[in-house]
Amino acid sequence: MLLSVLIWAVSALIWDEHVAQARSTAAPAGRDGTTTINWGSIRCPAAKSLETLPTPTYGTEKGMFLVCTELVLNASPRDAYRAVFDFRAYSRWNSFVQDVALPPEVARTPDDVYVGLATRFTTTGIIPLLNTTSIEIVTVMKGSFDEGNSENPYLLATWRYDDELHGTSSRSEHPSIFVDRGDGTTLHISYETYFTGPGTLLLLPLKETLQKQFTQQALDLKAYVERTI
Repeated sequence: MLLSVLIWAVSALIWDEHVAQARSTAAPAGRDGTTTINWGSIRCPAAKSLETLPTPTYGTEKGMFLVCTELVLNASPRDAYRAVFDFRAYSRWNSFVQDVALPPEVARTPDDVYVGLATRFTTTGIIPLLNTTSIEIVTVMKGSFDEGNSENPYLLATWRYDDELHGTSSRSEHPSIFVDRGDGTTLHISYETYFTGPGTLLLLPLKETLQKQFTQQALDLKAYVERTI
């Protein structure tokens, strides 16, 4: 409990300053030809694979490890896409992310969400009996539907972790991809690639726990969107 309080206190102290910085700082550009990646074709690697997946901010840079889940939603890509950006509703359905703190100008979600938005996630289940917090910055809100892409049309929702140390301790990014299957259902691929750093080394023993939480979060999303459409 004390560790959780200390983590929350430090996060709260830097929150206002960080939000101000995020408003005036553009998200880093993708590397290594990221713009040519067919996001609609990405799938989770085989179980136990050491492969990692590209992310919009860090391109095809090799990660340290990956957690990934995919499943079919009986909902449209747009309904699911709006649900993951509806941060104020997370406490109603998400058993992993308990709360998302937002700056004052974000009165409604997903309508007021924008690229560069700094959020503070409160998560549970990573460390027993403790909640953890992290600052996550929205990096991508886009899709292929308006680009005339008829192959694997998708919507992409992404945010990256900010360690407050310019990425010297830990870097990660979490894309959620919603691929239209053409029959009223959606293939949902949700993953996070964790990149090399001393902070990431501390997370490596928690990989299986993170994978379990990601899998459950996807199941929570499925139950939520199929119930609300």
